[in-house]
Amino acid sequence: MARAIGRAARLPAVLALVACVGAGGDGAVSAEAEMITFREPCEAGTRITVAAVGDLLFHKRLQLEAYAKGRDFRQFWEPVADILAGADLTYGNLEGPVADGVAVGGRAAKKDPGRRLDGIVYSADLKTLNFNYHPSVIPDLIASGFDLVSTANNHAMDRGVLGIDRTVDNLDRYGLPFTGTRKAGETTRAWSVVTRADGLNVAWLACTYSLNGMPDRKSQVLFCFEEREWLLAEIRKLASDPAVDAVMVTPHWGIEDSHGVEQRARALARDMIDAGATAVIGAHPHVLQPWEKVVARDGREGLVIYSLGNFVSNQRKLPQRTGAIALIELTKPATGGRARVTAAGFIPTWVEIDGRGHRAVELTGGRGQSMGVLKAALRLLPDGNRVLSSSLPHLPGACRAVAEAAAPESP
Repeated sequence: MARAIGRAARLPAVLALVACVGAGGDGAVSAEAEMITFREPCEAGTRITVAAVGDLLFHKRLQLEAYAKGRDFRQFWEPVADILAGADLTYGNLEGPVADGVAVGGRAAKKDPGRRLDGIVYSADLKTLNFNYHPSVIPDLIASGFDLVSTANNHAMDRGVLGIDRTVDNLDRYGLPFTGTRKAGETTRAWSVVTRADGLNVAWLACTYSLNGMPDRKSQVLFCFEEREWLLAEIRKLASDPAVDAVMVTPHWGIEDSHGVEQRARALARDMIDAGATAVIGAHPHVLQPWEKVVARDGREGLVIYSLGNFVSNQRKLPQRTGAIALIELTKPATGGRARVTAAGFIPTWVEIDGRGHRAVELTGGRGQSMGVLKAALRLLPDGNRVLSSSLPHLPGACRAVAEAAAPESP
């Protein structure tokens, strides 16, 4: 399954170099963290920019807003829509089924209620942690510039076997690529998906640590830790495929509300980079976690983002309202070979909640925003790597930035 991507408006290669984590016991990063540089940033080749966001988690309040007359899901990220649409590839974690006509418990309902939070088919019950979203979210994601989503997460089985089947059918029907789940009986369908941008084929592979205790009797979901060896074998297979230029892995892992990185996640991340992953982009903790560069045994440099936090949700704690849009530059050398990360940066985001509803906005610490929240985010993601959205059309590419920094000052 693949889709060609073509856009007139693209983010230039404007990204700052990502910081090294140097994490302490709590996973925090000091403001003085050393910058990571990537080898040969000016190597000739084809460059694309990947934008990635964290959890798309539509709680009850958000669904009520999306289903209201004249409104839809796009309103939740409208303030940052240009950033999403401007990248060559845009990714997010779709946290929950998109299963029309499937009631709580995974049974088929007599009829689908349409765009209405009826509590039977479409709901977000916090007591049971059971979610299901109307399929209209899919064309709204596509219209906003999303090119693919992960469906492997702890809420994937919220509507049972039928819920995953209907979710896969709806994503296929609208043409939105996804990774991490498959229909019952689809044993030959790949867990991974390949997206194409500017001639580069980028493979994506998602997995989850859990299904909230729900059994996976039909082998519909890929697990990160229980199926570790299979996961690594699939990464090796993708990395050795001459038709694949880069491999992006999107694990659903970690401890909720913790900025610290689990040791098993850190170990798996290194193994995934060793196996051939170009970058690892994590989700699930609902708060930010550190980034780091990992050098594989064969000398390749890989980028690991342990958690991008929530992109949109109704979780109210300050860290849960803070996230980031990751911007990753991939370069395929003109001389041939696989693409690699040549630069990366981030734009901090904040879920603004007021009388108009919920919106993901750029976190600047400016009017109406807490400077303390921004500073807390930058302790995890050092501010030397921050990219201002207002600067994106005017900033030089990472290669040019390095060249300008090395140039002698004018007399």
